[in-house]
Amino acid sequence: MRGRLANLAAAALMFAAAETAVAATPLLHSVGSVTRHAQQYLNQSVVLRGYLLAREGGYILFSDEPSGKVSRYDLPVIGEGIDLMRTGQRYRVEGLFLDHGLVASNGSPVHLELSTPPTVVP
Repeated sequence: MRGRLANLAAAALMFAAAETAVAATPLLHSVGSVTRHAQQYLNQSVVLRGYLLAREGGYILFSDEPSGKVSRYDLPVIGEGIDLMRTGQRYRVEGLFLDHGLVASNGSPVHLELSTPPTVVP
């Protein structure tokens, strides 16, 4: 009986640890899902996947597509590491989603201020 209780306790601890790890993993969003529903994400930390679409003075425009025309729904991004980003490469970026402090060429009222440098993703 003790062996069975010990096994159940160990399983419960493993489940709790796995549940905590999943809860700590931030949800990965597409650029468009965030920019089209901007009010839901304002002043929050957001994790996105996408591509460098264009470079502007002091910021980049981040998109779901690796190339194409810049639109209002492409996201201006500022912060450390944007100067190292390359077109055609997919990235993961994380930062604070804001609606003030940057006037972007594409008319976007929002932008992302990176909290960590971008990372290349497959």
